[in-house]
Amino acid sequence: MAKIIGIKPQADTRKLIEKFEDEVMIRHNNQQLVGTVYIDMQENQWAVAFAYNYSRKSGIHGHENPLEVRYFCPVQESSNVRMFRSDSADEVTLSTEPLKDADAFVRFAIMQERSLAGKAA
Repeated sequence: MAKIIGIKPQADTRKLIEKFEDEVMIRHNNQQLVGTVYIDMQENQWAVAFAYNYSRKSGIHGHENPLEVRYFCPVQESSNVRMFRSDSADEVTLSTEPLKDADAFVRFAIMQERSLAGKAA
């Protein structure tokens, strides 16, 4: 279930989040991983993170997050979105049209991650 801080997503955005969590499953290191969406909209920075966990129930130590992906950008520079992947430890800058609001940023991040996972909307 998504964790959302600092925004009340529009209905279309909420549906896109739920659809992502219900449908997207990736293969990583010969394991099936399912994603959870974390949204943190602060006054000066927007962030959407995807924590991919094993599809089985977590063990005694809780969630393990073998893969994490984070999209973030300063609010004033919404056309330069940065993406960090924990498996490669690389940070990449993605150029896009200026995002008009936080919902547009969330939708951009989800669509970008879906395309990388091979699951078009």
